[in-house]
Order: sequence, then C-alpha cells, then structure tokens
Amino acid sequence: MTAPDAVERYYDAWINRNGDMTHVPLAEDFTFVGPVGSFDSPEGFREMAAQFGPIAQDFTVRHQFSDGDLVCSIVEWHLPQVPGTTTAAELLTVEHGALVRAEVIYDGEQLRKLAAG
Repeated sequence: MTAPDAVERYYDAWINRNGDMTHVPLAEDFTFVGPVGSFDSPEGFREMAAQFGPIAQDFTVRHQFSDGDLVCSIVEWHLPQVPGTTTAAELLTVEHGALVRAEVIYDGEQLRKLAAG
C-alpha cells in the first residue's frame, strides 16, 4: 500500500465511518500526538477515534501536501458542544504502507474544557 492509499483510508474513516479505524493500516508502534490526548498504541488510538468520530460533524480535508511518506493535511470539523469550527494541521507519517505517527496541531482549549466539565 502506498502512502497516499494509507492516508486516504485514514480520512475515509473520519469522514465516512464515524472514526472506525478498523480498515486503516496502523503500524504496531503507531503513535498519535494531539493537544487533548496522545496514544502510543494503535488500540488506544482506535478506541479514541471510535468515541470521537461519531460526534465530529462535517469533517473535511481542506488541503493536503505530501513529501514522500510525510503527508500534511489541513482539516476541519465541528463539535456540537464547542462553538465554531475547529481547523487543524495534521502530519501523518507512513512507513511500509502503514501509518506510524499522526500529529494533530490545533488550539484544544475549548475541547479540554468540555472534557473536564
């Protein structure tokens, strides 16, 4: 599987499968880093995605750039409990056809407040 194929499956899971990452190729040592939570296993990430995916509305990929096995996407989503639209940069690293790292960068203050309260 190529890097674009792996990334396409990843965003298809967010956009069309409510965060179900079952068919997304995640490496055994996959890590996810974000402003609200980080995960160092594919299982932990899949659990989070399964919870977050159904509440994230209108998830879209606005722009995407790639350099070999590194893909940078500008994505947006809306959460009913958080005002406005969240825009984020996401860096995905693919090795041997599987995602090994995802780093999402955005201001997570509103989401952290929601999670805490």
